[in-house]
Amino acid sequence: MLQLQPSPAGVGFPSRNGLGLRSCAFRSRQRLQRVVRAAVPETATETSTHGEAIVVERVSKTAASRAAFSKYFTSLLGLKLAKPEDLDPSTLVNPPFAAYTPPLSDLSVQKLRPYFLGRTYTDTDVGYLAFFVAMHVAALIGGPLTFSWDALTVCMAGYVLTGMLGISVSYHRQLSHKSFRCPKPLEYFFAYLGALAFEGDPVEWSKMHRWHHMHSDTPTDRHSPRDGLWFSHMGWLFDESLNSTRRDAQGNMKDSLSPPWFYKESPEFYTWLRETYMYHQIGQAVFFYLWGGMPYLIWGWCIRVLFTQHMTWLVNSAVHIWGHQSYESNDHSMNNWLVGLLVFGDGHHNNHHAFEFSAAHGLEWWEIDMSYYFIRTLELLGLAWDVKRPTPQQMDAKRIRGEAAAPQ
Repeated sequence: MLQLQPSPAGVGFPSRNGLGLRSCAFRSRQRLQRVVRAAVPETATETSTHGEAIVVERVSKTAASRAAFSKYFTSLLGLKLAKPEDLDPSTLVNPPFAAYTPPLSDLSVQKLRPYFLGRTYTDTDVGYLAFFVAMHVAALIGGPLTFSWDALTVCMAGYVLTGMLGISVSYHRQLSHKSFRCPKPLEYFFAYLGALAFEGDPVEWSKMHRWHHMHSDTPTDRHSPRDGLWFSHMGWLFDESLNSTRRDAQGNMKDSLSPPWFYKESPEFYTWLRETYMYHQIGQAVFFYLWGGMPYLIWGWCIRVLFTQHMTWLVNSAVHIWGHQSYESNDHSMNNWLVGLLVFGDGHHNNHHAFEFSAAHGLEWWEIDMSYYFIRTLELLGLAWDVKRPTPQQMDAKRIRGEAAAPQ
């Protein structure tokens, strides 16, 4: 079996051992783990006294979860809505919608059921749809009315913090794929920035993403463009019933119920973040309003949240349709240089699907990958270790014939 290439020490920089940071971080982790094991209830540990593994569901059902807030909203409106299990999967066979191929692509696309009219809705569907309609209306109307250069600067700075450090570096590369390690306080800081992107708590995001890799572009994938371009971009957020039909050969729905590695290591922090998730979203909106009034609320929160989310969703939709493939990945993931620039390197998606363990998504010198440059800087400073990259042998084994390797 091919082994991962060890991270280079970096000529001209002191080693991690020389700085003494890695050993210090290791001792800190040990102390933290002892404190957590003593403080966290038995139900939050990996196994119970009976040897039964605990269950950590993908979607939180706590009072401060997005699903709970959707339920509160529909209850206030007095709506009686469908349940996810009400959808008969047999109705999705032979859908009455014409298949088509998007321009400049060879992907066959066919939606499975109506996007909006002539379908049932759940509490989550209505809650999410109402939220996004309101956010987009506020952005389209309030954006021009409250524009200022400092508000735009706050928006873009927030995108770098929550989109790059929070989603790309933390949620995606570290928590979902464990492609590098860092001191726990730094891990928590990055994960908190990811929560402020308003794309779900770390457990929900990582479990959904791991499921995508397991079933990419198959009928079990939760957001494949094979089911429609709109559906893969954000339509899947408004169809809980259809998502509930996504089961693997063993009948598992959307994910394993086992806790992710980071939850097992730090159950206290990630449980707290799950159980207070929506309070942080309300808190950041209040913060921006108090900081700069309506301009900062609209640009620093509303537009920044929407922009970050749409950039993330481009990887689900556009980058599984347009671009080119350099490596065998058994799906339709693509490398798209434009999306790569917009989402800090995550647009080199075919590279990522071929080597999902890799902290680097840009595998050639011309593939710009800002998130990896940040991780590499942490590594050189002794603040990141176990940074994983594919070896030249691994890359050659998966390289599609006719794709040239980078010059040495």
